[in-house]
Amino acid sequence: MSKSQVTVRLDKSRLARAQKLLSAKTATEAIEKALDLATEKAAHDAVLRKYSGVGRKDSFANR
Repeated sequence: MSKSQVTVRLDKSRLARAQKLLSAKTATEAIEKALDLATEKAAHDAVLRKYSGVGRKDSFANR
């Protein structure tokens, strides 16, 4: 995986809290883990939206 170098301004206490909660040794690792979590959550939410309503009492009433 290729990486890009970027410059960001982050609140030090938020970064420290994220590093601790994510068990990340570096700021880069914390940011990468946070991005992984965000993309996984978005994918999970998309699946939930796609299938919401399936399995309800009248889901297949008009089919």
